[in-house]
Amino acid sequence: MKRILTLFLLCFFATQIIAQEKNINAFISYGTFNITGENSTPYLETYITFDCNSLMYVKNADQYQASINLTVIFKQGESIKNYDKYSVSSPKVSDTTYLNGFFMDIQRYSLANGEYQMEITIEDANNKNERPLRVSETILVDFPENICFSSIIALEDYKPATEVTANTKNGYDLIPMVIPYYPESVNRLTFYTEIYNSKKALGENEKYLLNTYLKTFESNTRIDSYFFTKRMNVKDTEVVINTMDISNLPSGNYYLVLEARNRNNEIIGYNQFFFQRSNTNYQIDNSALASIDPTKVFSGSIDNIDTIREYIRTLAPISSQIEAEYASNLIKSNDITTMQQYFYSFWSSRDALSPQVEWENYYTQVKRVNSSFAAVKLKGYQTDRGRVFLKYGAPDRIVQNHNEQGAYPYEIWHYYTLANQRNKKFVFMSKDIVTNDFQLIHSDAIGEINNSRWTNEIYSRSYSTYKEFYNSDGSVNPDFYYGDDAKDYYDNPR
Repeated sequence: MKRILTLFLLCFFATQIIAQEKNINAFISYGTFNITGENSTPYLETYITFDCNSLMYVKNADQYQASINLTVIFKQGESIKNYDKYSVSSPKVSDTTYLNGFFMDIQRYSLANGEYQMEITIEDANNKNERPLRVSETILVDFPENICFSSIIALEDYKPATEVTANTKNGYDLIPMVIPYYPESVNRLTFYTEIYNSKKALGENEKYLLNTYLKTFESNTRIDSYFFTKRMNVKDTEVVINTMDISNLPSGNYYLVLEARNRNNEIIGYNQFFFQRSNTNYQIDNSALASIDPTKVFSGSIDNIDTIREYIRTLAPISSQIEAEYASNLIKSNDITTMQQYFYSFWSSRDALSPQVEWENYYTQVKRVNSSFAAVKLKGYQTDRGRVFLKYGAPDRIVQNHNEQGAYPYEIWHYYTLANQRNKKFVFMSKDIVTNDFQLIHSDAIGEINNSRWTNEIYSRSYSTYKEFYNSDGSVNPDFYYGDDAKDYYDNPR
């Protein structure tokens, strides 16, 4: 799966280059690919996109330009397996008054199959007073000899290549998307992937099915109106570039799924890609709800309007965006019949065979989080910890540190597996332990808030500004530093 990290590099000082504060915004994603043949050669591509408006520009002759220094390291334990240190320059501009747009840097790194720690350091070369940003991410390069997929790359555009550049792949020039977000103005989802080893795995003259479909992120429900299948011939490497019309796709979080199936309809290859859609023009089909007879389904027995309103409120942590918006408007009405219809529709879409059992199991967990995470004026399911618990289940490990000197109370939740994600963490912080309202300030899970400088928020209790907290060389100022147990707990869960 292609992974994305959103980085916000914060600074609080004026500059002599441009007289305004700058917060460097960089978007990092990566994908893994393979060059098939007698000697398989896996590699990883990084896609690092910079927001022009967030950089410091210097004047060269009659034009302005920004420059960024990057260091990329791939480690296994203490052993460095690949390394690169380089600089990237922005496009030149004649005026910095109205900077806008983005520019992307693409790099490739040869890596054998295995698990690595990828460490990326980003530094604004024109702002030496700013502490470099360091990001660490566990990555997996895994290309077995059976059928497998490369990462799925969302594309802004593509065209046949006329010469080989950093954007060229298998005869095409690809322009990857900055982030996998599709606003109302974008109604086509274009993607690129590669399928490996079908000939080796299935034999000459065989065929297989390639299924492409969308499913909801929250409930893993397949959307049948976005299901496509194609019969494929076996090849060493199959290049797939497709475009999907998403003009009628509701707002929400989704997976684009690709799966290969053999003649026995068994899944022999699989990959998925996360993206977000905003489409306020879409509305839930009320005619479909109206066809549900409440007297014949379990929700019809919930005949107290305040009770069913509250039950619908508890669904927020596991609802899609369009479901949450619809439910929010619905509970403001006095239409208990539609509430009963919607409540049944919600659970039957999760489990068509046993919707009532699915609801009762969920409500057991709602009562659990209400007991554990309730805050002042908030029920447990309305808090960030309650939402995460209901959406993802109980974490495998929890670090609770409510009394560290110089730090706000915080908790770090660690999930060994999260659907098909591995080793994911959530960081919660409270500025007032009495309220018991711990807010999510960082997570490395897909679809969650990602703040690479989350430790600054925890330790902001003991210093007044970031400038005072760090020395000019990037080292910590001991006069404003009490400890950094949080980072240690995060990196080494125990």
